[in-house]
Amino acid sequence: MPANHAYSETSNRSSTTSRGKSERSNALVPFAPAVIRLLQGPLYSDDTTPWNLLLQHHEQARHYCAQIGLELLVYEEDGFAFLRQPEWEDDEGRPIELPRLTRRLPLSREVSMLCVLLREQLLQFETSNLLSTACLLTREQIREMLLPMLPERNNELQLQRRIDSLIEKVSDLGFLKKTPRLGQEYFEVRRILKAKINADQLFELKERLVDHGTAE
Repeated sequence: MPANHAYSETSNRSSTTSRGKSERSNALVPFAPAVIRLLQGPLYSDDTTPWNLLLQHHEQARHYCAQIGLELLVYEEDGFAFLRQPEWEDDEGRPIELPRLTRRLPLSREVSMLCVLLREQLLQFETSNLLSTACLLTREQIREMLLPMLPERNNELQLQRRIDSLIEKVSDLGFLKKTPRLGQEYFEVRRILKAKINADQLFELKERLVDHGTAE
């Protein structure tokens, strides 16, 4: 094969590859990192790169999410955003069936109880700590909150393991964030809890827990 012909084929393949990469790059929306991060869970302001992208392209991101059946909720003042999957209907009012982004798993009564207690702590914090930005609790403070609500246990080790397990589950839900400070283990109560449990829902949850005999 002549050398100039081989060079021509190599050059064409290189040009095609470069063009393909360029086309893929141009197809990406500038807020892609923010949307991908939101698909993984709530986005917080301390995740600065995707958060700033989201604020910069808020309306475009909201429109994009709506096109795939998701509602984008941004609480800029509180520093968080998340996706919700509402029920959709067609022009004739018939429900549109879409796959669920995440499975809806019912919370145990004890997990619900801890969420209610933390939501109340957040409410008290916001009305009495106007200068502080984060509602922080130690593991011991959370333990003291939970103890009156839990069934009595003779085994102290089992009780502590149960409390630790509840804290871990609520952390996995995104409502608590471990924040070590001054040699102690603190947990920040994330403000997204306000969006997940509003004042009316808080009252309803408390009533439900009372009916089940798990709250005062």
